Amino acid sequence: MSSPHSHHRVKFLWGWGMVLVISLLVSLLYHQGGLQRMEWITYDSRMKLFREDVAAHPDIAVILIDEATLQAMNPLVGRWPWPRAVYAELMEFLAMGEPRAIIFDILFSEYQREADVPPGQPGFNDESFALATRHFGNIYHAFQILHEAEDEAGQHQLYRPVPSEFSQRFAFQTTGDHRDMEPSGNHFILPFAELYRGARGAGVVNIDADPDGIYRRTPLYFAYDDQFYLPLSLAALSHDSTLELGIGADGVTVASETLSQQRDRFFLPNYYGSFNAFSMGGIFASYQAILHGDFASVLIDPAEFHDKYVFIGSSAIGLQDVKATPLSHNTPGVFIHASVASNVLDNDYLTTPPMAVTFVLIFAMAGVSIASILYLPRFSLQFMLPAGIIILYGITAVWQFGNQLVLDMVSPVTSGILAWLGGFAYLTFTEGRDKRKVRRMLSQYVSPAILSEVVDKYDSIATADVGTDENLTILFSDIRSFTSISEKLQADQVVDLLNIYLKDMCDVIFEYQGTLDKFIGDAIMAFWGAPIRIENHADRGVCAAIAMYRRLAEVNQRLQEKGYPPIAIGIGLHTGNVILGNIGSEKKLDYTVIGDNVNLASRTEGLTKQYGCPVLFTENTYHALSLPVPCAQVDLVRVKGKVKPIAMYRPLAAPDDPAEILQQAHETAALAAAAFDAYLHRRWQEAIDLFEQIPEHLSITMMLERCRSYAHQEPPDSWDGVHTMETK
Repeated sequence: MSSPHSHHRVKFLWGWGMVLVISLLVSLLYHQGGLQRMEWITYDSRMKLFREDVAAHPDIAVILIDEATLQAMNPLVGRWPWPRAVYAELMEFLAMGEPRAIIFDILFSEYQREADVPPGQPGFNDESFALATRHFGNIYHAFQILHEAEDEAGQHQLYRPVPSEFSQRFAFQTTGDHRDMEPSGNHFILPFAELYRGARGAGVVNIDADPDGIYRRTPLYFAYDDQFYLPLSLAALSHDSTLELGIGADGVTVASETLSQQRDRFFLPNYYGSFNAFSMGGIFASYQAILHGDFASVLIDPAEFHDKYVFIGSSAIGLQDVKATPLSHNTPGVFIHASVASNVLDNDYLTTPPMAVTFVLIFAMAGVSIASILYLPRFSLQFMLPAGIIILYGITAVWQFGNQLVLDMVSPVTSGILAWLGGFAYLTFTEGRDKRKVRRMLSQYVSPAILSEVVDKYDSIATADVGTDENLTILFSDIRSFTSISEKLQADQVVDLLNIYLKDMCDVIFEYQGTLDKFIGDAIMAFWGAPIRIENHADRGVCAAIAMYRRLAEVNQRLQEKGYPPIAIGIGLHTGNVILGNIGSEKKLDYTVIGDNVNLASRTEGLTKQYGCPVLFTENTYHALSLPVPCAQVDLVRVKGKVKPIAMYRPLAAPDDPAEILQQAHETAALAAAAFDAYLHRRWQEAIDLFEQIPEHLSITMMLERCRSYAHQEPPDSWDGVHTMETK
């Protein structure tokens, strides 16, 4: 049979083996992106929870070319794309409000075709647009850096150098050596030359969606031909001296603070649910009203844009710049750039911990789940604690998102759930097998309630497979004069009588959570303190003994109804250390106790008839009581086969008896203690007077006779008050 140490070692090895395997499996899935789509779902849900009602920075304004604008402008300038002189008029209107910057999220890469204008030459509209860009001096235009396959663009178009006049003006100066940086693309699309020559800045606008089509990340910078270029959102802020924007070895910095970056140089825009947005149609209607002096019809005051960063983009579906973001599947693309700019102005960044933090969380969740299942005693705790920790982590991850910290949710939770299931699978095939073995073994010894508790507390029970030294309270009970009773009855009647008696006595033992050791003919042996280790086993044993004696009246009533004679019993108890275990052969084992203290408990039961006490217990049991059980000392005896004397006590009442009975019992106990003290100190008359005040009882009669005898003739000087028993 396996030892407890071996059992725990195997459990430890299996448990931590499962933790390592599950942690490595989930870590591999996490690292390879196997759980990424589920993570994105939780990310989007958190973004909606915390950001749908958040407004962008007040210095950010957005002008949208929406469906209403396209319809309103169609009679005036025709269908999209509009003549570019329209944008010159837009800049004139905005200039009245003196904005800080005007940022176009529209790509003007080719000349607009006009009649009588040779191909490759700017026409009136392009010249008007370029002239206005140069004139107002705070205009930012969009360009793209792309990665094209060779079959999608001519070989001569790939890896071209950026025109020097463009790179000299718009490439961002960096610190440190970035020559090993992987290029962001192999192809570029710039605004037409006259336009970018007059612009104050230019920024990259192309952003790649995640594989599920949702835009959650944007590059912080783009590398091309050993030069670095900012996205449009940051390019518009790069000339603000208060921001001190720069690119260093650790990424983009703002005012000496490195922008929060997701792994691989990407930034997580902290999206906004609302912007200070205006329709382009309303802008042009207001501009026309101002030109005609009809100020009452001005819908939008140019002062709305004073000292603001004004982003211009489209929201009309047909213009193909509507993106899916965590907040909406119909987000104007310009909102992404405006969100990043607002994040910088508001210092409103999402931060992501290093990947190592997620790996630690994966391991920790698996470890907590396995440890809870393998080492907690109750199924409810095994089930609820890991579930509670997993839920608590999920709540923490959601709450931390509101504090701008993006924790991975799916990988740690998956690790915890897999470990949870793995732990229960282990218990099913190992612990469950052992518990079934314990259940079969103990079902004949303990009550169903105790049996369930034993199985629940399997790891903390007094081990049955090997002998253990346990402190227990042992009970023996016996029917007095059973031989003479059985001689008067038929064999079947004897069995019937015993079954009636033993059933009720066993019910009482089980009611007080005792363990039935065995039946020895008409005798019962039971004990308390195992297999569940408890501190108050003496209380339960004594209370059970009192209840057994009181239940005897019901038993005798049923016996008399069947024509059987009434019976009397004696119950003896003793508390002490014994050897507990399965004792016997491979074919027949008994879960029992052996040892000198078992014999003493049996001797105590044998004294009950001599002292007229239906219940008698030793001083060990008396001193182990924690309940206020009133007891009277019966004698100080030296049982047969023992040298050391031991005091014997009888209970006078149960601790739950009515108050008046308990009070009288405690008074009797005090008289008995005083009388016995006088007896031991040879104050015979005082002892006699005290014993006479105690209600009549055979043990009291015996002590009175002994005191009167010693008063008449003093015992020898060697007398120590001990009464030596000559029989068992």
